[in-house]
Amino acid sequence: MPALFYMSLKSTLLPPLPTQALAQLEHQLETLLLRRFGELTEQQLLSMLPIKSLSQITEGQHALFQRHFVLYHLLYRLAERWQLAEIAHLEIGLARINISPWHAGLPKLVDSKAAYYADWQNYWRMTPLALSERLQQFWQSYQQRYGDMTLINLTDDEALQLLQLDWPCSLQELKKAFRKQSLKHHPDRGGDKHSFVRLSLAYKKILRRF
Repeated sequence: MPALFYMSLKSTLLPPLPTQALAQLEHQLETLLLRRFGELTEQQLLSMLPIKSLSQITEGQHALFQRHFVLYHLLYRLAERWQLAEIAHLEIGLARINISPWHAGLPKLVDSKAAYYADWQNYWRMTPLALSERLQQFWQSYQQRYGDMTLINLTDDEALQLLQLDWPCSLQELKKAFRKQSLKHHPDRGGDKHSFVRLSLAYKKILRRF
């Protein structure tokens, strides 16, 4: 069997979890995934896998990034190992994955993001400030690509309707609703760009209430 490219990549920094704990999480994830084929969202996986907060920050975008990174690190490890052992095919996408039975005609795993999640330097490099700057750059780039969201006017009721939310709601419920609707309407997933812009504006509008 050829050497595992992904798992052989070396990082100069250690993972946020002990090696034994990381291996245990990988085993739990593998067991969980092999019990069911089909599509799963990242949110579903995080709710089923005990990846708790890895720092003193327990909520917010930075805590979510940390759990996301560990999960995708494990997913890419499994994807490569399953491919080499011809166990199953794991397609890793934006906030969701798809597991299908192995067959000989499957394409080889080629994903440029695998190297990013293999390197723990990328985990430690993403401080709260760096993440905030990254998100700001994303929105600036998005507005340049799809237009200025501030030109679209929405009432609070329209914003809640787009998010499929009732007021009052918690901040956690708002973020969950936005993630759910984003997966449906994101242009990179076949959605309508105007609908996604309206959804993003709705999220920002309701977010001001907190």
